Amino acid sequence: MGESGVQGERTESQSISGDLFCMRGFGIALVVLVHVLGVDDQHGVRKLFIPGRADLRIAYDFIHSFNMAVMLIAAGVAVSAFGRVNRSLIGFLRKKLDKLVVPMLIWAPMLLLMQELSAGLPHGVRAWGALLARVPTAWFPVYAIFWFVHVLVWCTLLSWIFRRFAAPRLGRWASLVYLGAAIVMHAALVEWAGPTPSVMGEYVSLVTYWNRFFGLGLFIQPALAGACQVLSRRSAPRQLLVSLGLAAALVAVYAGIPDYELVCVINGPLGFCLLISLSVFLGSRAREGGAVWKALRGRFATVGSISMLFYLFHIYFVSGTRLVLEHLSPGLPLAVHLVVGWTMGLLGPWAIYLLLKDHPLFRWSIGFPPRKAGPESSGEQPRPEPTPVSSSV
Repeated sequence: MGESGVQGERTESQSISGDLFCMRGFGIALVVLVHVLGVDDQHGVRKLFIPGRADLRIAYDFIHSFNMAVMLIAAGVAVSAFGRVNRSLIGFLRKKLDKLVVPMLIWAPMLLLMQELSAGLPHGVRAWGALLARVPTAWFPVYAIFWFVHVLVWCTLLSWIFRRFAAPRLGRWASLVYLGAAIVMHAALVEWAGPTPSVMGEYVSLVTYWNRFFGLGLFIQPALAGACQVLSRRSAPRQLLVSLGLAAALVAVYAGIPDYELVCVINGPLGFCLLISLSVFLGSRAREGGAVWKALRGRFATVGSISMLFYLFHIYFVSGTRLVLEHLSPGLPLAVHLVVGWTMGLLGPWAIYLLLKDHPLFRWSIGFPPRKAGPESSGEQPRPEPTPVSSSV
C-alpha cells in the first residue's frame, strides 16, 4: 500500500474513533439524565412526585428505548474497527480483567453498601453481618448499573472467539453470520426458558438480548466510515435535517407502536444513526474552525474517552444531589431537580478525575492504564477496544 493509502486509512480510523468517542459522550449525558429521572417510581426524582406521573415515565421510557442499544452498537463498531483478533485468549482475558472486571469487583460492592446505608445504619452485629454477607450479590447475578459490565465482557468474548476461529473461513459474510446467529440464539433461548426463567436463564437471556445490538455494530462497521464521510460533506442545514428526521422517526416509533420491546429493537439502530449524525455535525463544525463548536466537540469526546469514570461515579452525585435538595428545600420544582441533578451528575465525576487522575491505585481501580508521561488522550485517537458506557434496565 502506498503512503497516500496509509495516510487515508489513518485519517479514516481517527475520524470514526473521534465520532465514537463523541457518541459515547452523548450517551453518558443521557445516562445521567435517565438516573436523575429514575428507572421507576422508587428511584430518582420520580419518587418525589405522584407515583406513575406520565411525563417522567414517558421521558425515561423514550430515552431507554434507544440509549443502551446505541452503546452496544457502538461497542461492536469499535471492536470490529480496532479490536485485535491475533491476541491470545490469555491476553484477551487479562485485558477484560483489567478494564472491566476489576472495576466491577471493587466498585459494585461500594454502590451496594452506599445504597443500603443511605436507607439507614444496621443495628447490631448480626445486622452488619447480614449486610456484609450481601456483598457477593453485587458481583453475581447482575447488580444495578453493573449489568453492563457482564454484557460487555460476554459480548466481546463471543466476538473474539468468532472472529478468531470462524471469521477467516466465512470471509466477507462473517459479520452477517454473527448477527444472524445472535438473533437466532436469543429467540431460541427465550423460547426454551419460557415465561419464568431461572436466575441463570435470565442472566444468559440478558447477554443474548444485547448481543444482537453488539452484532449489528460488527455488521455495519465496514460501511460506517464511508457513510460518515458522505454526511460530513453535506452542508450544515442538511446535516441538521438528517438529525431532525431521525429524531422524528424515534418519536414516531415510540408513540406509534404499542409493543415496547419492538420499539426498543427499532429505536436502537435509529438512535445510533441519530447520535452518529450529531457527532458528525459537531465534527464538521469543529473542523471549520468555530471555537465554540470545537470546544463542545472536545468536551463530549473527552467524556466519551473516560466513560468508565462517569459510569462508576455519576450515580453517587445524582442521588446525593437529590437528597440534599429535598432536605434543604422540600417541594422544589421538577426543573430544578432535573437541571441541578444532571449538572452535578456530570461535574462530580469530572472533579474526581481531576483530583485523582494521577493516582496509580485509583487508575487501576477504574480500569485506566498507568499514567504515561505527557498529556491525557484528547479522546480523538483510536483505541483497541471500548470502555463501557452504561444505561439502566
